[in-house]
Amino acid sequence: MNFDEYKTHSDESEALPFDPNSNAFAVLSFLAEHPELGFKPAEINEHVDVAKGSLNPTLSRLEERGLVEHEPPYWSAAADDRLAAVTGTMYSMEAFEAHHGDDDFSGWHESDVDPRDHR
Repeated sequence: MNFDEYKTHSDESEALPFDPNSNAFAVLSFLAEHPELGFKPAEINEHVDVAKGSLNPTLSRLEERGLVEHEPPYWSAAADDRLAAVTGTMYSMEAFEAHHGDDDFSGWHESDVDPRDHR
């Protein structure tokens, strides 16, 4: 992959920060849980596992992407369809985990059926 081409594409991407281990995901998830509220950075820091020095740069990047709004000193989740879709996905994943978290899927691939074989 041509790195410059990749970098240009990734910089322009509308994709959301969906890596559950990222600072952006932690901050965005917290703000999305409280869409009607605004929080000071110190308040956000109390609820997310993000280093204090990384919080403001993370919020700024999210603001650049239109995912959070900033009216000093408060930050809040933006009204964005992409954010609503991610929030819905997060709730679906939590519901699936709550309902199927104890299911044992080991060995499923030994008996799975490929629907293409049964046309």
